[in-house]
Amino acid sequence: MSLLGCKLYSRCITSLLSPTRFNQHFFKKYSQPHHLLNMNEVLVRYDKGNQKFEVSLRYVNSDLNVDKQFNFNRNVNESINTFLTRISMNIKSYTTKKLNKRMKIKRKDTEVVDDIMSTLNNKTIKLIKDDSTLDGELPCKSILEDASNIKLVLFGTEYVLKQNVPFVTAINLPTSILIGFPTYPSKFQSVYVDKLKSTFNWYRKEKDKWIHVGEGYLYVPDASNIGHKLKITCVPRNDTQVGPIIEVVSLNPVEAGPGPCPFEDRHAFTRSKLSGKSFRVTSYNILANVYSETSLSKDVLYPYCPSYALSMDYRKLLILKELIGYNSDIICLQEVDKKIYENDLLPALCTLNYDSIYNLKNDLREGITIFYNRDRFDKLSSSYSVLSQDTDLIGFNDVWSKIQNERVKQTYSGRSTIIQTLVLQSKENSEILIVGNTHLYFRPDANHIRLLQAYYGLMYLQKFAKDVKEENPECNVSIIYCGDFNSVPENAVYQLMTENYVPEDCADWKSSPDEVIENVSLKHDLNLASACGTPKYTNYTGTFCGCLDYIFYQKDYLRIEQVIPIPSTDELSLHTGLPSVVFPSDHISLCVDLNWIK
Repeated sequence: MSLLGCKLYSRCITSLLSPTRFNQHFFKKYSQPHHLLNMNEVLVRYDKGNQKFEVSLRYVNSDLNVDKQFNFNRNVNESINTFLTRISMNIKSYTTKKLNKRMKIKRKDTEVVDDIMSTLNNKTIKLIKDDSTLDGELPCKSILEDASNIKLVLFGTEYVLKQNVPFVTAINLPTSILIGFPTYPSKFQSVYVDKLKSTFNWYRKEKDKWIHVGEGYLYVPDASNIGHKLKITCVPRNDTQVGPIIEVVSLNPVEAGPGPCPFEDRHAFTRSKLSGKSFRVTSYNILANVYSETSLSKDVLYPYCPSYALSMDYRKLLILKELIGYNSDIICLQEVDKKIYENDLLPALCTLNYDSIYNLKNDLREGITIFYNRDRFDKLSSSYSVLSQDTDLIGFNDVWSKIQNERVKQTYSGRSTIIQTLVLQSKENSEILIVGNTHLYFRPDANHIRLLQAYYGLMYLQKFAKDVKEENPECNVSIIYCGDFNSVPENAVYQLMTENYVPEDCADWKSSPDEVIENVSLKHDLNLASACGTPKYTNYTGTFCGCLDYIFYQKDYLRIEQVIPIPSTDELSLHTGLPSVVFPSDHISLCVDLNWIK
């Protein structure tokens, strides 16, 4: 069975299969992060209109050997007295348990604890503002409207209320940290935080000491870190405030990586960032985790790939290292899991000054994304379309009306294929670039459906270009169209793109015996070419090898400066096929340097 056929079967049964359990090493719990709150501060988090508010404070009592952070989630309508009582009860309960444990209390010693707790009970807990005690019957909402100049008096100690300061609510480090590969928090959740303004520091543990080894959200461990655990600290910041520092230690030590990866040889051509009229584009199907983790993928599609190397916990490290090393200005990705986009790609690339758009394929858990370099481009607009839901699109509607085979229309209308469009303006000149990104239908006998989808994408981009040109008559407007087209160069999709015309007697109209399309031809006037040509392979597995991916560009506005070489057949076949321990996807990324002619 071809890879396209296997993928069809894999995706049809994905919802019926539970993911095969990955090596137990990757399923251990994370080390627990902890804040280092300042003493004598109460941090309040509340957004107007919410029914809940959160409070964090650090209670320190050196006499009782207590140093503990307390967190509360309360209703805004409860009374101040109820809220304060809850704080008091929690602290007293914790203190009692700690004393009992430390002193190993016997019945005759309970008087010691009773005396300590009596001292706490005799000290009041209250809120004061401008030296006046607030009415305990008032709802908490009354203090949340304006928390300035409010203090909490807790067992004789004053705490200053600070509202909505930057606060990290969750941070974890990955279970797998490899030498030479970027590591970063596998989870980072926060409120009121500007990550780009926050301070991150990395440390490795040597015996009982923490040695500072790096700064920034991303860190690449070197050989000196092997066998050592890492720690990251974060001081969260925004434009005006600084929040409490938080730190977390990795569960596992740094391990050796897989050794040199073929994409590192490609990085030799992309070490320098481009400028002026030149820009670099990458297109890459990164193999969604929702597909790679199925039993079918492990047993049938990629049986040659070790289980750990199929896990996204491993593959995402290689994907990020590969993408970062290309220094691209525009990155179009397909088969991007929603969680991988939100937890890995977006936070990691954002720190390198990329911004992005992301769209899911209807209710599926994967989609497509475009990242762009904010240093070089301004985003003017973006959009996306589900191809099956807008058959009235100008240019496409005429073709649609000529199709008489209802089974064709049913198949086309049942697909979740999308195209996304990003309109960028160069910061270094007046050029406007329209970037299209798509992932066409994968069924082997669906050349006719892919041909219609590709044509829809052309009409969609052409309409976008026309509208943008009307709004910016003084600017050149050019198009690049990237993606996994699931079509080899011999198929009519490539002919449509590069020759502008597909006749009525094209063989692809008859790719499915039950869905023959008659009396339909396609044409357009965009002057397109494939920037990377037609490589022998952009998809290489044990069941299928061929060219499925392309970066199409307008020849009358753009020209090629450099095509980044594709890995050799020897490299691709070294581990039978892709993915492997050194290739994170079953596809090969495309990368090219283009520049504006005018």
